[in-house]
Amino acid sequence: MVELKIRKKGYLPKLFSSLRNLWSAQEMLAPRNIRKGYLQYLFAFPLSMVFINIQDFVVDDGIGVFGLAHTTITFLGFALGAIVMFTFSNERNIAVIAKTSALIAAVGFLSWLFLPDGNLSLVCDVFFMAGVGGCVSSSSFFFVFMLNNAERFFGSTLMLLLIDLVELSAENISIPSIVQKLFVLVMVAALCACMYLSKSKDYHETEHKALKKFDPSIWLVLFIFFSYFAIRITGFYAPSFQNPPNALFWGMLAFVMILCLIILQVVSKRSIWTMCNVFFIASILGHLMWYLKLPEASYLFSELKEVGFLIAFYLIGCVTNKFCNFRMHKRLVLLCMAIIGILYVSIDVLHMVMPTQTIAVITAAVLFVAFLLLSPAFSQHLFFANWSKEFRQVNMSSFAQGTLETTAAERNQMPSLDDTNLSPREKQVALLLLQGMTLRQVAPELGLTVSTVSTYSKNIYKKLGINSRAELFLLFGRPQTAEARESGIRE
Repeated sequence: MVELKIRKKGYLPKLFSSLRNLWSAQEMLAPRNIRKGYLQYLFAFPLSMVFINIQDFVVDDGIGVFGLAHTTITFLGFALGAIVMFTFSNERNIAVIAKTSALIAAVGFLSWLFLPDGNLSLVCDVFFMAGVGGCVSSSSFFFVFMLNNAERFFGSTLMLLLIDLVELSAENISIPSIVQKLFVLVMVAALCACMYLSKSKDYHETEHKALKKFDPSIWLVLFIFFSYFAIRITGFYAPSFQNPPNALFWGMLAFVMILCLIILQVVSKRSIWTMCNVFFIASILGHLMWYLKLPEASYLFSELKEVGFLIAFYLIGCVTNKFCNFRMHKRLVLLCMAIIGILYVSIDVLHMVMPTQTIAVITAAVLFVAFLLLSPAFSQHLFFANWSKEFRQVNMSSFAQGTLETTAAERNQMPSLDDTNLSPREKQVALLLLQGMTLRQVAPELGLTVSTVSTYSKNIYKKLGINSRAELFLLFGRPQTAEARESGIRE
């Protein structure tokens, strides 16, 4: 009986192995998992977030005060409303906070709608935006704690598509003031309806146990989140992303491409990690097209990179749902707001001392390289963590259900290679595959040819009823490989 010794892998083999596995990772985001009784929670966050991004479209050309522009004053009202409502929100009063915010928004908007420009109109507008701020705070809890995976994905999709359509229309089409107001009226009515349909009893099962520290997966999704905003903010100053003469056509083409990407994501059941690559690559191609003197293509890719908006909110919502309670969610939001503020200020300062295009190119390139180098971490702690199968389920299980407390029990319940009908040699091959080795690495380890190992791997998949390495990881997980390092496999 000869003990099989497994070589310790270096970083580069681990990197290439993780990249291969991540490309094969899968998620289940079926529209059929959207619950009719939870549509108010699905629409609330996208509708409220739209107002942040279309503020100029809604309240343009109003008067200011104290030397500040109208939109600056209303944004301060929005921020104040969001902070106040966010501070006092908890599991018990969130439905009341939501209804109160909706009432403030409705009263402020209806008053502003029928008043001529003036100081009173400005006060009503600030009142309205303060209510919208409260709606954003309340609906952020909806987004994280009330929705399942599919609802969170399609809610993020709706948010992205709505914002893109409104911004394209506002920038390229002359829209009468009355049409703008009617559009906002419909949006406000829908938002208030969502807020009023929220029910306190729906929150009874959302209380989580607090974590003493962030799970590594949270830091990884925060990297994606901040990468999006860093690339977006630097893009504001980059000449490569300025509107070409036919911006409407290229913007609509990018919109259609984003829609096709989303459909492909759902149909192919690929991991959201693949869309992360689309985001980074589109960011870099936007600059490359500008250097090649193709401004239309540059603008196209600059719009296509907005898929990062969808990815960032979807991932952070899923992971926060699993590992955070209301208190930690608040801390996470405050952390995000603080760092985004620092990003704005830092990039403004850099803009004064460096060419804007240089800042944008360096930012996109460095973040993409960092994203690729972090692939082993994304594989180990997120997409192939011992709980990653939940991305293929309807819901993420809460921390209170025992992510950390029952890990040992879950590991004991996981299938073992000894419980399968695999031959001893197939078990050896399976174990090495679970270590992340390629077929070419397994072959010399066992003294076999690559074609023989390939045949063994196909037999393993057939006997286990799976189709890929990713499913092998999901079936047996990584904990089993850690035990194998200590004991090895004996023939």
